[in-house]
Amino acid sequence: MNLGFIGVGTITEAVVTGLCEAEVPGLSILLSPRSIDRSRKLSERYAALEVATDNQQVLDRSELVILAVRPQDAAAVLGALDFRRGLKVASFIATISSAEMQRQVGPAEFIGRVAPVPPVARRTGPIAMCPPNRKLADLFDPIATVIQVSDEAQLDAFFSVSALMAPYFELLESTSSWLRARGVDPVDADRYTGSLFRGIAEKSTQPTGEGFAGLVEEHATRAGINEQLRRELLAAGFYDRIQSGLDLIQARMQGRATLDDTLE
Repeated sequence: MNLGFIGVGTITEAVVTGLCEAEVPGLSILLSPRSIDRSRKLSERYAALEVATDNQQVLDRSELVILAVRPQDAAAVLGALDFRRGLKVASFIATISSAEMQRQVGPAEFIGRVAPVPPVARRTGPIAMCPPNRKLADLFDPIATVIQVSDEAQLDAFFSVSALMAPYFELLESTSSWLRARGVDPVDADRYTGSLFRGIAEKSTQPTGEGFAGLVEEHATRAGINEQLRRELLAAGFYDRIQSGLDLIQARMQGRATLDDTLE
């Protein structure tokens, strides 16, 4: 397959890295010259990659093109391109709906929105997409847990949950910082924190469809320290704030809020 990317930011780099490391057979990847240093470094690392002279060349030489530009740049970038009939197009752009994407890329065929996350560079983590599409699912299956939905609002919800990555690492930083403040060597503090969270996260990779309440109960020994800290965080509204924050992000995804909106 001749696969093209317009926009080479962090997410594109992660997806391309995962695909090349997975050695997907018959895959040839053409990158736009946007973020030229990143594109060139990737093409020097992987033989399957090439950097196009411009965005139009990406369209002209690809069977499938994935759009990954910033939402605020999309109209200008796409408006300058000539999309041909028969070309298939997908999008990593979080805040632009499928209907709007189809309008902007016609007469090409828009086949879906895709929500990857950076860990796919290591061939782990999820990729959600809407609507279900076998060609896209087969492409991404070697690098991610592929989840396909028919309801675009559900895809927006998956995109919203990916906003927890930075807060997750903030939790790790808060934990390691607390240890360092008590005299623990910084390397040991980071090693312990990273190992702890990695170890407990592995318990969540065997989904049952019944949520994670069982794991909460399993790790909250009666009258133990985990039960106590969970009790205090619940009382402080910690978990309610997370859900409210996700509501805010989803509202932004759907055009009902902006970056300036807060939980207050």
